[in-house]
Amino acid sequence: MQQKKFGGFTLVEMLVVIGIIGILTTMILVSVGRVRKNAIDTRRKSNVEDVRGAITMFYAAKSVFPTETINWSDSDINRWNSLVSTLSTAGYLSNTIASDEDGDGTADYIVNKCTSVCAMQLCTVCILTDGESCVNGKYCVDVK
Repeated sequence: MQQKKFGGFTLVEMLVVIGIIGILTTMILVSVGRVRKNAIDTRRKSNVEDVRGAITMFYAAKSVFPTETINWSDSDINRWNSLVSTLSTAGYLSNTIASDEDGDGTADYIVNKCTSVCAMQLCTVCILTDGESCVNGKYCVDVK
C-alpha cells in the first residue's frame, strides 16, 4: 500500500511561523517608535537653539532682551508664542515655532523667569549676558 503525501504545512508549523512574524513585527515597531522620538527630540533641541541664537542677535542689536512682550502670568504656550512672535517680527527668527508642535494641548517649550534652577544649568538655554548670575529680568528657554 502506498501512502499519498499531501504537500502543505501542519497547524503547528503555521502557528510557529505566525508567532515569529509577530515577534519580528513588534521589534520593528519598537525600533521605529524610538527613532521617531529621537527625531522629535532633535528637532526640539534645534528649535531652542534657533531661538537662543535669535535672542542673542536681538540683544546684540538692541542691548536689551526681548522680554517686553512676555506676560509672566500667561500659560507656557502663550509666553513661548509671545517670545517667538517678537523675534520673528523683529526679523531675527525666520520661521515661527509653535509651542505645541505635537498638538496634544500642552506646551513643548517653556519660557520661565530665571531662577536658581537656571543658574545651576538645569535648563536648556539660560539667557544671560557673559559673567552674569541668574537675576530677575532674565529668563530660561527649555524643552518640556
